[in-house]
Amino acid sequence: MKRNSYSKNYWVLNLMQMLERLSYWSVVLQMPIYIAQKDIAGTLGWSHLEKGIIYFWWALVQNLIPLVSGYLADKYGRKRIFVFSFVLTILGFITLSMTHQFYPFLFATLLLGAGLGFFKPVLQGAIAGELKDRNSSSGWGLYVLLVNLSVFLAPPLSIYMKGYSWSWLFWGSAIIFSLNFLILPFLRIKQNKNESLINVKKFFRAFFKKEILLFIGLMSGFTIVYMQFYETLPNFIYDWIDTSAVAAKLHLPDFMLMTTPNGKMIAFEWLYNLNTGLIILFVVPMAYLTRKFNILKVISVGILIASIGLGFCGFFYFGSLVMLGFIIYTFGEMITSPKFTEYLGKIAPDGEKSIYLSFLNVSWAIGLSLGGIIGGWFYNHYGEKALLAQKYLAETYHQQGISLADSFSRLSELSNIRGIELANLLQKTYHPEIIWVPFIILGLASSLGLYLLSKKK
Repeated sequence: MKRNSYSKNYWVLNLMQMLERLSYWSVVLQMPIYIAQKDIAGTLGWSHLEKGIIYFWWALVQNLIPLVSGYLADKYGRKRIFVFSFVLTILGFITLSMTHQFYPFLFATLLLGAGLGFFKPVLQGAIAGELKDRNSSSGWGLYVLLVNLSVFLAPPLSIYMKGYSWSWLFWGSAIIFSLNFLILPFLRIKQNKNESLINVKKFFRAFFKKEILLFIGLMSGFTIVYMQFYETLPNFIYDWIDTSAVAAKLHLPDFMLMTTPNGKMIAFEWLYNLNTGLIILFVVPMAYLTRKFNILKVISVGILIASIGLGFCGFFYFGSLVMLGFIIYTFGEMITSPKFTEYLGKIAPDGEKSIYLSFLNVSWAIGLSLGGIIGGWFYNHYGEKALLAQKYLAETYHQQGISLADSFSRLSELSNIRGIELANLLQKTYHPEIIWVPFIILGLASSLGLYLLSKKK
């Protein structure tokens, strides 16, 4: 057998993961817009605080279930857990397409989060079982590459499905994910008992170590920043960012553009493909370049870079600088995320690696849930263009009772100012970029904290 050859199971598992990522990212990229954007036909048009509540519970469920899913897979069998996760995930997608009430919609996101929470750790455990020392490094590298390739394909696919209807976005994702039912019979897994079992006493004993609590707390600062990039920034781009000049200079085709009240701009989905494309190209070289440095210092620098990138995305309203912010943030993320896992694996005592790696999920659960709530609150009060247009109508024209969905168009009629010029007027009046200040401060504090922690090593 060749040194880097892989089993059939390995390829089957990777195909399952690619379908999962493709379906999930097609939906998750659109969710901030679908839930809370007021001036797009067919969206729910709820408040950003409601959006934050949804993300809070969604993140908790999706990131805490992996703490027990490995144990359940050992007890009942991986294939059974796979089938269970398939059913929950597909029901989640379908229910999202059918409901327009808050609590049923929240329930649908919890179904989706639960299904994915069972799916990913069981699949990763199965992949780990298919790799040996001779091909482990290349096998996991290929796994990361294929995952990011799926994420790269998701934005154009989501635009295509959304073009038919919002309902088709969810149904299409359900259909893509359901293809895993056709693939699963080709999977042959040997069950190894207790390989994923986490000892509860050991978990809490390790978790409450001062060093671990401090590290998880500091890394939760990064995951909160991460959440703003993927959950708050899409709405901010749609509301405020002017990418028309970049689109014109690059002669971008219509399928890469979106029509907004501000004018024709680069579709935000394609901006996020800049993020994914850079990760595909540079995550391996960055891992190689940082391999010999102190891990905590590398993480500290990565969070610093990510925070600066988020600042560029939020404080500058011109497309070229926002794209530069995307690039800067992406390099920070691709430096930080792999080292996060590497550090926990490195400090784990023998026989406790699964326990220490489970702390990843705890940190993501804290950061993504709190990030959803906090980001939703700030944007709801200080960043939403529709709300600020409504406020301007009341303060300047004494117009009351205008709906959020109509506030920008009504202000345009009264002021005789159109598109991006009116958005610029609101921006100069109310400075919505202030919503990013607390998150950048948090990122910088996390970076500094990790640097100081590295000095104690």
